[in-house]
Amino acid sequence: MPAQFVAATSAVAVGVTVVATLVVVALLLAVLHLLKAARELRREAEVLAKEAGQLLAEIRTEVRQAGEEVERVERMVGSAEAISEAVGGASRLVGGVVAAPLIKVVAFASGVAHAARSLRDGGRSEVAVVPAQRPRALPSGGRRRRLRLRLRRKLPSAGGRR
Repeated sequence: MPAQFVAATSAVAVGVTVVATLVVVALLLAVLHLLKAARELRREAEVLAKEAGQLLAEIRTEVRQAGEEVERVERMVGSAEAISEAVGGASRLVGGVVAAPLIKVVAFASGVAHAARSLRDGGRSEVAVVPAQRPRALPSGGRRRRLRLRLRRKLPSAGGRR
């Protein structure tokens, strides 16, 4: 083998070795950089997981409190409904008990006031009498009763009869 061939082969071997060494060093630097990035990523993931855990705990607390508030509002609405029903029943009862006597008292007072005016004026007061007009044909059933009630409200009371 000629010496030049050995020298050329040696030069190529040295060149390949240098290039291979540079490639290995570059790969090692890349791996070290990737390891560093992976460690930072792991640290950030741990911090994120910790914060997420805290946020989830806060959310659970808020949801529990919101549930308690909803239950409290439901109880308040139930109480308000019960009070409304009680007040409605009481007003119907009072209306039924007080309405008829109150109407009679008002009619009596109106009559007394009219009599007092008559006495004061010396009997000169003129009273306009409007004849009661009955409908020609009354409807039957419940409609007839409702019509009578409407007529009673419109016509003046006749001697306290109800």
